[in-house]
Amino acid sequence: MAAAKNIDELSPAHKQVASHLQGKFGKRLLETSSFRGDLTYVVSPQDWLEVLTYCRDAEELRFDRLDSLLGNHFPEREDQPFEVIAHLVSIPHTTRIRIKTRLAEGETLPTVTGVWPSASFDERETWEMFGVVFEGHPNLTRLLTVPDFDGYPLRKDFPLQGRVGGRIRWNFKGEI
Repeated sequence: MAAAKNIDELSPAHKQVASHLQGKFGKRLLETSSFRGDLTYVVSPQDWLEVLTYCRDAEELRFDRLDSLLGNHFPEREDQPFEVIAHLVSIPHTTRIRIKTRLAEGETLPTVTGVWPSASFDERETWEMFGVVFEGHPNLTRLLTVPDFDGYPLRKDFPLQGRVGGRIRWNFKGEI
């Protein structure tokens, strides 16, 4: 595990979070970084559910709120172009952290709806926009596009013009 960059700028509460997570997971935390006082960890997809569950359940951490869960696409990273990020908040300890995992095309993640039911909407949106499948999700259906839409609109390689998802997309000049 890489040491946290800018560790000196962390608050005492965040240093305590870092100490507990590093003590529990050690080398399973693939990367650690800090930016403007926010702590970020990268974990493998196999450790995703366990780390998030520990963050919620550990008395020393008590990340009782999933602020958001979202996806991102980095096509230049050919081996693992997708990233799923969970933003966690501990109201009792007034701390925030980010937990990320990176995925290959077609790799799945276990759902965290059993940990935070509010993850349902965010996981559905991440699946719909990026194609990341959450195994065990209770209702992985479309939210924002029509039922027969084909493709993932927030992937950076998604075409902006031409035929997309069985429909014709026009530019602002009315051209295909």
